[in-house]
Amino acid sequence: MIKNEKLVRDAMQIIWNECNLSRIGDFYSKDFVADYPHTDWGTGLEGIRTLATQVHNDLPGYTEHIEELIVAGDKVIVILSISGSHPQSGEKISFRDVTVLTVKDDKIISQRGVGDLLSLYVKLGMVDLPSNT
Repeated sequence: MIKNEKLVRDAMQIIWNECNLSRIGDFYSKDFVADYPHTDWGTGLEGIRTLATQVHNDLPGYTEHIEELIVAGDKVIVILSISGSHPQSGEKISFRDVTVLTVKDDKIISQRGVGDLLSLYVKLGMVDLPSNT
């Protein structure tokens, strides 16, 4: 169990926070699949490379902070606080994400999750919420 926790923590730090894409194969299976309702990762290692590049380009200073991590057999559940800078204003923005990863043979083989995209879109000015007046 500790091995799976370390794998996920290291992947989040090295791939997602440091954007060290040369190490994707250290953490993810070549047959990796992702399931997120509003994000197209593509498939395999190239899909991870594409998404990591995109999030770092779209949100300068992109960082994931683990709020909670639970290991349950081959599953690792992570509650994340994700932050970065607004691409136009430079203002710091953040939102939360819940991710479930599956580990097999010391590699992450799948990942699915749900992010608080409404908060992100409001902060990016893409969605206006009705006022309470």
